[in-house]
Amino acid sequence: MNVTTQSECISYRLQENVEIRESGDGVVMTSPHCQITLPHLSPGQLRVMIMLTTTACSMQQINESLIEAHEENMLATFYRYLSCLMRHQMLFICAESGDQNRPLATLIAISSHFQQRWVAIQRDQAYRMSRFAYVRRDEDGCNYIESPLSHARIRLDHAVAACVVYHLSNAVTPIELAQTLPGEDSNTVTGLLALLVMANFVSPTTHEGRLSEEDDETCMQWDFHDLLFHSRSRIGRHDNMVGGTYRFLHRIPPLPAVKQTQWPVTLPLPQPDRERIRQVDPGLTAVMDARASIREYDNNPVTVAQLGEFLYRVARVKEVHQNGETGDITKRPYPCSGAAYEIEFYLTIDRCEGLTPGFYWYDPLNHALSFIREANQDTENMLSEASRSAGGHSRPQILINLAARFQRVSWKYQSIAYALTLKNVGVIYSTMYLVATAMNLAPCALGAGDSDRFTKLSGTDYLKETSVGEFLLGSKPVK
Repeated sequence: MNVTTQSECISYRLQENVEIRESGDGVVMTSPHCQITLPHLSPGQLRVMIMLTTTACSMQQINESLIEAHEENMLATFYRYLSCLMRHQMLFICAESGDQNRPLATLIAISSHFQQRWVAIQRDQAYRMSRFAYVRRDEDGCNYIESPLSHARIRLDHAVAACVVYHLSNAVTPIELAQTLPGEDSNTVTGLLALLVMANFVSPTTHEGRLSEEDDETCMQWDFHDLLFHSRSRIGRHDNMVGGTYRFLHRIPPLPAVKQTQWPVTLPLPQPDRERIRQVDPGLTAVMDARASIREYDNNPVTVAQLGEFLYRVARVKEVHQNGETGDITKRPYPCSGAAYEIEFYLTIDRCEGLTPGFYWYDPLNHALSFIREANQDTENMLSEASRSAGGHSRPQILINLAARFQRVSWKYQSIAYALTLKNVGVIYSTMYLVATAMNLAPCALGAGDSDRFTKLSGTDYLKETSVGEFLLGSKPVK
């Protein structure tokens, strides 16, 4: 038997920041984001739209108002208007409770792609939460349920809503759900369940208690964190600010464009002869054709002169420019998002002619290596992990850790800061591959590394600066 969503338990209300004014026989609605004109409203439609500016109106109230005005044929059109207002983030849908002061939960569209769909909640059908749905506390102190599969979020306004979400971790029918909440009206529970299904957080299950997404080959191949990261660092499935918002301007000073050395021992690196490089370097096409990941090395290791040339061509600071209150910027051999240049180069040296094995930081301004610590068990573990990541072909000669000073990017960019950092890592990988190939060295980018082990070696704060990429460099074997 079907239990359709009770119309008195679902209501609409305009967001507080929406202003409405009559214009002829229609209305003009304005929010901080956009302006919408709804022309040629019938008298009943206009009356209900004005009501929504001061109070939440249930579906039952809306239906009765239009029917009373003999405009029942306008119901579908009016709900299309409401859907349009939702897509433009002007309207909420609420699951009402017995408490007249607040609803159980509020559905908020966070994308113009949101499509309102009505659902019939079935009494004997089991429902369960998607594995992609999650609850988080926002800066406003409220708890929200979100999902990268949804174009909406739901604010949990009442403890009952949180309790329902908890029970939906298992397959449960509306009857069973209402029984777990003694004292709650079954219609209100059904209304809340309808809201969760409408937003794509909850779905009906099979007789075996499985969701369709669990047998969907596409969904199966998405990890939760990967899909969430993708959806939140691209426009389309959230309403967060995106791009260079400079949200911390005048609140927090920007990080310096160039990290200052904090280690007492500095080893100047030899600078290459740039004229010689121009004469002997192969052409770009030849370098790109020859580029390959090489995981085996010659018995003779890389020399300090080769390492110096490599770092000079890849990572040195070429110029420093003052940029007023937004902080200095630098110019380096590779492009970087907003000229942030947040990536630092750390080197674990195992074999390099002219250098003592140990852990170093590259000073890009002075083209020098700062000695951090001698080789120990942690550097040994780093090298072993890198070798395994590369397939265990041979022991790395040099491991380069790319570490991000995260706030250098997030100070300016919002929603996309970490995504930009990973893109910058990709750009650096490509630059290192091309330079190493031109120098006839053996390069190999790695897919993962231990960021906690890195912070232990470098002494940095995991939330301020840690590794986001690894790269192997060695001498190319002679064939």
